[in-house]
Amino acid sequence: KMKLHNLRPGQQAVITSVDLAGPQAARLQSLGFVPGSVVTAVRSAPLGDPVEYSVRGIRVALRQRESLGIAISESTP
Repeated sequence: KMKLHNLRPGQQAVITSVDLAGPQAARLQSLGFVPGSVVTAVRSAPLGDPVEYSVRGIRVALRQRESLGIAISESTP
């Protein structure tokens, strides 16, 4: 499975699953990181971590360890 971390700035995908636990998972779900949501990689920090993503009109910076817990599909609806 492809992970959110694999997206490069400007690329878009659909979230297929979120495999995170605890408060971290609840926080991301409340921000729209749920299966079926379209997510776009906006830009990355100079060293590549964190990466800014746009989902449901909200921009969120995620660290690699968080983005590796989110599976995506390259096809968009």
